[in-house]
Amino acid sequence: MATDNILPFELNPDALAGWLDGLSLLPHAQAAHQLNQALKQLKDEKCPPKELLPLLVNLTPLTVHFSNSLSASAATETDFSGKSVKIGKLSMQLPRQLALIFCQAIDSKQLEPAEQNTAIFYALQLIGHAIRCYCLFYDMPSATLWQKSAQLYKLASATGALKLPQATKFSEFKNQADIESVIKRNLLFSLTSPRLYKAEEIFQLFQLANQCAHLLDIETSADALDSLFYWDPAKDAPPYPVRKNNRPLPAHFIAIKSHRIGHELQLGTVPTKLSPSNQNKLALLFSGYKQVFNAIIPGMPSRTKMVPDFIGACHYLQELNKLSKINQLSAQLRDPKNTGRGLALVPLEYQRNVFDHAERPFGGDIALGKYVNLHKTPNKSYWVAESRMPDCATGDIVLLYKEQHPVSIAVIRQQNFNELSNATQLLLEQIPGNCTIYSIADAANEASALVVAEGTDHAQVFLAGGKYTLNGKIALTIGVSLRLTACMESNPFFARFRFALEQP
Repeated sequence: MATDNILPFELNPDALAGWLDGLSLLPHAQAAHQLNQALKQLKDEKCPPKELLPLLVNLTPLTVHFSNSLSASAATETDFSGKSVKIGKLSMQLPRQLALIFCQAIDSKQLEPAEQNTAIFYALQLIGHAIRCYCLFYDMPSATLWQKSAQLYKLASATGALKLPQATKFSEFKNQADIESVIKRNLLFSLTSPRLYKAEEIFQLFQLANQCAHLLDIETSADALDSLFYWDPAKDAPPYPVRKNNRPLPAHFIAIKSHRIGHELQLGTVPTKLSPSNQNKLALLFSGYKQVFNAIIPGMPSRTKMVPDFIGACHYLQELNKLSKINQLSAQLRDPKNTGRGLALVPLEYQRNVFDHAERPFGGDIALGKYVNLHKTPNKSYWVAESRMPDCATGDIVLLYKEQHPVSIAVIRQQNFNELSNATQLLLEQIPGNCTIYSIADAANEASALVVAEGTDHAQVFLAGGKYTLNGKIALTIGVSLRLTACMESNPFFARFRFALEQP
């Protein structure tokens, strides 16, 4: 049994092999816990990196095996709490800890070039498996793992090691032949936005990334205008969609081109276990949604006002809340029988005159947002908004409103310039459900929580971009707290969660 100060094995391959044989006789959870304790102690052990490296390589297969089996077991639990939470965290910690020990050995600068390349290859492989576990349990992206990924990439690039063949006997790693392939696998998996999928689908997405990483193209050229995504190695963050199309990226950015994998997914030539709908969704994503842009349903567009970004959407909803309350109070004064009518953010059928010109929420013309032409598409998940010179970024949130209609929320997934209309087209993924806004208690900057589809099985909350803790509580001014149960999406613009309402 591992203790706080003494490693359970001598620092040599034979002793390690004997200890690993003993672990294989124990139940997986118990053995994984002992392995995790040993990794914690090994991290603090003052061992020459040259002697440590072969031990770390030998620890890798069992670490990945335990992580895979524990994550598969915990992901099948219908109630992710208590014991299953501990198992899920352990499945994340195992590859994470071993990856960071590899990074320590690299940082020592005592390894020979070939040894350093092996350590980078294994560290990035383990980081990829840890990232997969973070997604399986809907935790926030790990800033540390993406920071280490960037450091390892830059080191391999500077030493010309990105495309050097890496030999490994471990079958889990054989899909990637070099360091660049592992980087591509990790980037591709992250770009699929796995937290938007179910656990069993996340396994399939990781397998897809394992098999198809070679179809992803990455380059550092600043004039790579046709890249759909980018990765900034100067930041501790995953890759994101390019915010503005057909513009040069900053010199240190990594341009990511996904057209080849999008094409293969559309043709169905890539073997996957994904459902047809999920495969089509990814094909659209990686091809820049060209099929959706090219299939706009003919007819008169809907003239709609659009408010960009999280702050703008919150501002509009706050003003709309005030207007709803004023209208209710006015109705009560006019008709005492209406004193029991509840407040509603989105007007009901008999309240739809709330958007009449004489009662616009900001006096006269609405100052927020600008008019866009909203087009329908054959894919019911997406709209296309068309406008001249819209000040919007791909990946950002927008609020849409129109007279006689409830407000709605959407996320910009792609932009396209239409030469025929000389206008920019924004592909919007709609988030179904009514919108409600709540003020966050004890927030110095008057922060808000934007809730969509409250009271349904698909309820979710949008928060300002930043760092949040899974299962952390956010107190609202109405006397209840939001407990963040699952991270669905996190980017510089917003953080999107499933949640539960609880008493503080």
